[in-house]
Amino acid sequence: MSYDARFIVVALAAFAVANLACCAVVPWMWRRRSASSFVRAEDLRHLRLLPALVAALSMTLASLSYAFFEQRGHEAIGMVMTSLAALSVTLAAVGAGRLGWLWLVSRRTVRTWTHGAEPVSLDGWSRPAFVVDTAFPIVAVVGIWRPKLIVARSVLERCPADELAAILAHERAHVDRRDNFARLLFAATPDLLSWLPVSTRIAAAWHDAAEESADESTASLGERGRLLLAQALLRVARMVPTGASPAPMPASALYRGENIERRVRRLLAPVEPVTVRWTRPQRRLIRGAVMAGCVLALEAVHNVVEAAVTHLP
Repeated sequence: MSYDARFIVVALAAFAVANLACCAVVPWMWRRRSASSFVRAEDLRHLRLLPALVAALSMTLASLSYAFFEQRGHEAIGMVMTSLAALSVTLAAVGAGRLGWLWLVSRRTVRTWTHGAEPVSLDGWSRPAFVVDTAFPIVAVVGIWRPKLIVARSVLERCPADELAAILAHERAHVDRRDNFARLLFAATPDLLSWLPVSTRIAAAWHDAAEESADESTASLGERGRLLLAQALLRVARMVPTGASPAPMPASALYRGENIERRVRRLLAPVEPVTVRWTRPQRRLIRGAVMAGCVLALEAVHNVVEAAVTHLP
């Protein structure tokens, strides 16, 4: 096998091995729960993306070590490495397929929602907003790079100004934390975890934590902010016609037809302290240490790769 072909196989095989190893430990790591909804949402997002991120880092290290230390020429590679490379290609193809399907579904749903939509200006919302006539009381932020608010006319007409302000604070939090982008990554990430039931459970747990974290953002409205959002949730839930439900899509929505008792109870309970796991300087220091360690480990990585190429069947 030529040098270029070996380079590709080694890189893809490294991706697959790291992916498999991380997928094996994710269920164990999930047992660690955080009390704060903000930290819990961040932890679950990082946990769900961990296999793909570690796999990408491993592929990069294997590629760099091979480029720096491997001698050019022909050398045979066994079926194990070739099969691992094929697995990586399969994961990437499946992820791309899910991404395309999600884009089509989202585009179709947004077109349905925005058919006949009218632009609207809302106090406390600086991005584009549209009012729509729908049976379900939609309040959702759609889009990733240019997010816009879709709100049902019934919500604007029936919710008082102070409750509407709480709703907008909730949706602003989703935009600021890029929750729609996280949903997209969950669906399209090329990893084996997406084939396992634990992926769905982690995504559902992250959704709950993200909603609770966005609920906490109403504290910016003062002491009554949480109470106002609880009232708005109950009001919106009562607007839903019997049997009506929104179309499934990766959108940050105030209410999807689920049971809101837990969210309302949390909003009426004492304020939960918001904690931050790492400060910005600490995160930069950790990233720098990881990058330095990767550079120092390049030769060792090449020795492992060369042993795998030589000894695996």
